[in-house]
Parts: sequence; structure tokens; C-alpha cells
Amino acid sequence: MYKTGDVAFDINANRTNGRTTSIQFMTQDTGSAKLSFSFTKDGVPLPLSAVDAKIVLLYADESFYKKSLTLTDKVNGKAEYVLSDAELKHYGTVKAEIKLYYANGQALATSFFTFSIAKTLEDQNIIPTADYYIDDFETLRDGINRTVEEISQTVEELRKKFADLEAIETKEGAQEKADVAEEKAAAYTDEHAKDKVKHITAAERKAWDAKETPSGAQDKVNAHANDVDMHVSAADRKAWDSKETEDGAREKVNVHANNTDIHVTAEDQAYWDDMTRQFKAHNYNQERHISAAERTKWNGVVTYANITLKNGAAAGTRTPMYAKWGPFLILRGHVKTDPEIIFGSIPALYVPAGGAVVSVALSGTGGTANLIVYENGDLKIKYPNPADSSKLSGGYYIDVPIGFQEGGTA
Repeated sequence: MYKTGDVAFDINANRTNGRTTSIQFMTQDTGSAKLSFSFTKDGVPLPLSAVDAKIVLLYADESFYKKSLTLTDKVNGKAEYVLSDAELKHYGTVKAEIKLYYANGQALATSFFTFSIAKTLEDQNIIPTADYYIDDFETLRDGINRTVEEISQTVEELRKKFADLEAIETKEGAQEKADVAEEKAAAYTDEHAKDKVKHITAAERKAWDAKETPSGAQDKVNAHANDVDMHVSAADRKAWDSKETEDGAREKVNVHANNTDIHVTAEDQAYWDDMTRQFKAHNYNQERHISAAERTKWNGVVTYANITLKNGAAAGTRTPMYAKWGPFLILRGHVKTDPEIIFGSIPALYVPAGGAVVSVALSGTGGTANLIVYENGDLKIKYPNPADSSKLSGGYYIDVPIGFQEGGTA
């Protein structure tokens, strides 16, 4: 159950000073205060594909919110926003604005509008404090920068105040303190310079630097112990002890040479030579085989090009492409788009006379839709089945051949 306030926007460049709506919510409308929006352009619904819609709210107590809208129907330009319990506490007149950010970098700002929040009897004693909520990084960064500037200004003011306090010292008092400090510093310096316990001579430093540190000596011991070129491991010793003697090696060579299971006899060699001759004769038989040039000629040359995508359409799992092969227009790929809009185009010379209408498959949920190829090369998806918009996000497979017809339509 919601209290719903409807607001309609027509996107154009006409000048407007904003409007005051009759929408009023109460501070106790917990979870039920909803703003519903519809967007049109040139008299038809404005599709909200590839759009991040934001609402900017400035409350009477200077509280500021910038949050995302929920897109309820992207095809017909519908969106909504439910006010939170925290926002409802900021009673009074609320100034609002809608901003549409497109994935290609474009942005649209709608006209301003206002609505109001009234206090219920049990909320007469509430005194809300200013509150800020921003789910947009750029706006948040601007707010942080302003806060840093204010802190820097405050620090500069404090620095000036402390400088004024330090200036209160008289000239005579400052000189007296400086003399005492200088005397103490000189005495400490002399005492420190004569301390033989804390200081060493150049000869002592040279002698100590020449000594081997415990860690350095250990490193040298470890390096020597790990030198495999100087030491023999247990595995090396075992391997060397198991080496074959000269007589044993000769016996194994003779056994291997006399093994007819792994060596080729003269009869075997003659058979294989004949098989090789037959294979070469077959391999170079130009009557049974075709060349690469002949294969290319028979298959034909098919050159694909990318379909130009429009109005927020995007490639899915495969890039949408087109080609003309003999008497056919070939379409391939996977496209993500809303139905009922021109999502892409191909050159008109690739389109059959009079255009074409073919059936394509929905991805993810099953179902079909009609792909219309207009005579000027524009492409559009119509009549998806099922028509549920929540099941159309998977996109469409446009893997279809279309018979090519030239000439007029008579």
C-alpha cells in the first residue's frame, strides 16, 4: 500500500521556472510515500535503456539527498522513488529535480518541481537536524572539497591567534630568556663533547668497522655449506656408486642390438618403403585432391562487417555482424536492446528490395521475437514473446539468413 504522487516530464528545451505540485506526504507515512515518474519526448515514451536516473532533494532544513531512482518500465519510460523514514522527518516544502545519466556520457536534467511533508500530531515536537546522503561519487567529492576548505580556513585563523599571543612577550623578558637558554646550551655542549664514554676516536671506529659481525660470519658459513660445487650430496654419492661397468654396458648393448622386436628387419624396411611410395603417389594426385585456391573459389568469399548499434543497444556474448553471400543477406551475433526502438543499421545496398521480417530467438528465458529489416538498413525488434519486460534483459540471437531480392517490389 503506497501514497503515490505522480509527476510527468516532457523532455525538451523549452524554458520553465519549475512547478509546484499538490503532492503532500506526512511524517508518519513510513515506507509508503512514493513518487512515481513518467518521461516522454516529442509526445512518445522516452526509453530508459542504459540510463542511471538520479533524484536530487533539498529539504526545508537544508538537508540534501541525491539517490537513484528505481526503473520500473524502461521501454515506456517509468520510474519511482520511495522516501525513507529519515527523509520524512524533514518536514516542510521539498525542492526536487531529476537527472538522467546515459552510459555514453550524455546527461539530461528535468525541470524543478516541489512537494511538501506535513507533521502529524505526534511529531509536533520533532526538531530534525540537517542531514546529507549522496550515492553519487562526484557530488560527494565536491562536498568533501568544500569541507577541506573550511577546515583550512579555521586552521589559518587559529595560527593567527597564537601568533598574537606569542607577541605579548616583552623585549627585555625575551632577551633574558634567550641569554639563559644560550648559557645552558653551551654548558651542555661542552660537557657532551668531553664525554669519552659516549664518543670514540677515529682509530677505534676503524678497528670496530673491520670486525666481522655475527650475522655476517653466519652468512659465510651458510654459503659454504650450501655450495654444491664443493660438496657431494648423499644422492650424488649413491648415483656414482651405481654407475655401469664397462663389461656390463657392453653386454646390454649386444642384447639391445639383437632385439628384433624393437629393430627393423630388411623385410620390414621393404614393406614400409612400398607404403611410403603409395602414400606419396596418393598425396600428389591432383585428380583426387584440390588446391587451397580451388577451395577458396568454391566456398566463395564472405566478408563480415559490424552492425552499427544505436540508442543504447550493446553487443552481448557475440558481436552483431552482417555479410552478403551469393543470394543471401547473412546476420550473425547477439544484441542487447529494448524492443520497439531502432537498435542498429546496415548499408541499404545489403537489404533485399522491400526489406524483410524474420523470427529470432530470445536468450536466457526462451521465446521468440520479430526482427524487422527496413529498406533503408535500420533494424528493430518487435513483438517479443513472452512480452514480460523483466525477461527481456538477456538479449536476442540474430543468427538468420535472408534471401536477397533485387529490383522493385511490383
